Parts: sequence; structure tokens; C-alpha cells
Amino acid sequence: MLTPFWFHTDHGLGYGVTARSMMDAECLLRDFGYPREGELVMAIVTGITHSQLEPHHVAPNAGPIIVRGVWFPNHTFSE
Repeated sequence: MLTPFWFHTDHGLGYGVTARSMMDAECLLRDFGYPREGELVMAIVTGITHSQLEPHHVAPNAGPIIVRGVWFPNHTFSE
């Protein structure tokens, strides 16, 4: 089962990841170099929905939230 997570950071908009677990989500973020050096994760929302995303930048630029991967910034791809 996949769960969407939102990682709130002290700089920028944050990160969206869908993964098998919190540990899996953190590994996926690290694989893409997140959080960036000097950036702190302040809070994590488990089970975030598309309707809860920031509507002006995050929601329209997010990848598919139901697919395992980093969807904001969009690092997902079609197979």
C-alpha cells in the first residue's frame, strides 16, 4: 500500500513523496538530494490529499500523487 507524504521545510514550498512507508519516503527524497544542504524538515503530513496541496504552485505542478516517487518537485515518470 502506498501513502502520500508532504514534507514541510523551513525554506521553500516543501516536498511531496508517495511511498510504502515513512522510511521509504525519506530514502526517495535522499536519492534526489533532498532536503537540500542547510534545509530542515519541520513537519511531515502523512496521507495528504491533492485537495490539501497549495493551490497556486504545488497542485498544478505536482506529478501523480498515486504513484511511488517524488511528485513535488516532480520527479515521477511514465513507464
